[in-house]
Amino acid sequence: MQITVPQRICLVASLVPVLTFVVSYLLSAVGGHVDWCNPYVGGCTTITATGIFYPAAYVLRGGIVSSAVVFVLWWYCTQIWLKDAKDPDPGWGIKLLIWIASLASLTLVASMVVLGENMEPSNEHRALWNFHSLTAVVFFVFTSVCQIIMTWFMWTHRKQLSTTGFRITAKAILAIAQLLILLVLIAALVLGKETHWLINTSEWWIATLCSLFYLTSYPDWKEFRLTRMEQKLASAQGDAL
Repeated sequence: MQITVPQRICLVASLVPVLTFVVSYLLSAVGGHVDWCNPYVGGCTTITATGIFYPAAYVLRGGIVSSAVVFVLWWYCTQIWLKDAKDPDPGWGIKLLIWIASLASLTLVASMVVLGENMEPSNEHRALWNFHSLTAVVFFVFTSVCQIIMTWFMWTHRKQLSTTGFRITAKAILAIAQLLILLVLIAALVLGKETHWLINTSEWWIATLCSLFYLTSYPDWKEFRLTRMEQKLASAQGDAL
């Protein structure tokens, strides 16, 4: 079975960032720049900390900047896919959501380009750290919220979009997990109970869940053709059969 261009975008958007997190962490841990642990449980470090020192900085910046561009492509594919479906009409709200999510992905690029040893010592480069933190928070919050809302839209119209069964269930699980983490973080911040462990582990989980969400469209887009060349090839294969 031939993998379509949209499906390839799903694979790249989900696998590249996750692999980037793992490789940059291992390089930083081997170099003695971060502690050895399972960051998803131990919260011994942040994703940012794994990309400060070289060569891990090259890996994290290159992998995440590339991923951010593919995230934009994924949202573009979603817009075209919904448009081709015709029913239901996504309306201006979903179209605006896609634009917001795409712009949020670009803030991730801005967040990554400043990362590196030039940010050390941190007390002398507070402006760079503040810029990185702000743009990273904007990306995570807006991307998570947009994915949650998109999941709700697809769940509501799952029959029209043919996203029933495991297809929509996988989206729902990832969206609910993101929502719970965001609610816990908000509650901790409001109550003044936030800890480094909570913030660090939440960053790893949110980043991973956001990335895996893109993979859930892989089965949905089996018949979705993005380019005219793909459409012609699919039509030719259909005629041959």
